[in-house]
Amino acid sequence: MARQGPRSTTTPRWGLRTLAFLALAAAAIMTSNVMYANGDDDWVLLTSAGTVIGLVGAAVCTVRGVRAVTGSGSRRL
Repeated sequence: MARQGPRSTTTPRWGLRTLAFLALAAAAIMTSNVMYANGDDDWVLLTSAGTVIGLVGAAVCTVRGVRAVTGSGSRRL
């Protein structure tokens, strides 16, 4: 059997996570607009929550990504 060295740790891909959260926010906004155009206003809270979660998640990932690149990770978010 071959000897295995220490596992390489991969850094989180903050840019991809940011894009995923922004895609969630965009999907929530588009869904809300389509539902509003069809006269269905029953799911406003759910689509608003998706928008807020998407934008806040993108902001958090952006801040953590910038801190990871600049090396100022002494303070926790």
